[in-house]
Amino acid sequence: MGFLSAKATIAGVVGASAIAGGVMFTGGETVDNVKDQLVDLKNKVVQYEANEDSLLHKIGLIKADATAKLTDANGKIVDAKTKINDLEAEKSFLQKQVEKLSGEVAQLEADNEQLSSDLADKIAELEAKQAQLDAVNADLEMTKAELDQLQKEYNALAEQNAANESEINRLTAEVEKANSKVAELKDVSDKVSEATEGSEPLSQEELDGLGTDVEPDVFTEELVVENLKLTYIQNGQSEEFKSEHPELDIKEGDRVWRITNNNTFKVYVEYRMAGGGTSGEVVAEPDKTFYMTGQGGTMIIKWQDENGEWHQSTKAGA
Repeated sequence: MGFLSAKATIAGVVGASAIAGGVMFTGGETVDNVKDQLVDLKNKVVQYEANEDSLLHKIGLIKADATAKLTDANGKIVDAKTKINDLEAEKSFLQKQVEKLSGEVAQLEADNEQLSSDLADKIAELEAKQAQLDAVNADLEMTKAELDQLQKEYNALAEQNAANESEINRLTAEVEKANSKVAELKDVSDKVSEATEGSEPLSQEELDGLGTDVEPDVFTEELVVENLKLTYIQNGQSEEFKSEHPELDIKEGDRVWRITNNNTFKVYVEYRMAGGGTSGEVVAEPDKTFYMTGQGGTMIIKWQDENGEWHQSTKAGA
């Protein structure tokens, strides 16, 4: 029974009692109380409706804001991972160069030691021959000439050694710089993940019946490394191709190769001729990267995917 029906029933009963019994009406206070209760109930219903509309509006704003923030965070995460892949490729390339130069320095140091030993032997020989100067002037002149040549070779090796040490220091600084950038990007990625963590959810009772799904999901996967494509440039020695790519500085006899990288980030690549011969490494930029060799034949390139597994592509060239 509704409140209005109850009010009518009370009024009917009271009226009937007054007529039947001839008594005075004494239910006025009760009726007034019921009226006040009905007005208070009406106000509460109106307030509840307003609060419900306000709550739904706020939930809509929160969902829209969460969707925008997640979308923005996903973009930042993808950018950060792209930069990390770029720096990892450059780091691998620089590390390989450092290894090569370290080997060259070791060889130069060994040669330096050998030359020092040879020089000491020649000096000892010279001192012994000086005691017999009158008899061996011709041999002495020849030994002096040999000594001068060895000194020149020693000086040249010393200069080359100093130049290689300088280059190793530069490459080491570059590797440290790349490692620092990778660390900075990881910090940014961690901060983005922390900033996108959700707040404490409302109680189940408050959320019953309300949709809470937001899109898109947070991007947590590794960037997939698409396969690279190797092409031998048939017209690499043509004047037309050279004019289109003056930055390559193509010399007579150079073979030109092109790596097509359809990824949005750089990829570290190692290349070698099948059967031995020319080998090296290069950082494949997004889109196209050229490199040259002085040897023809079948070329093999290798790169790693997002799981660290090696892949390769083979192409024959003249």
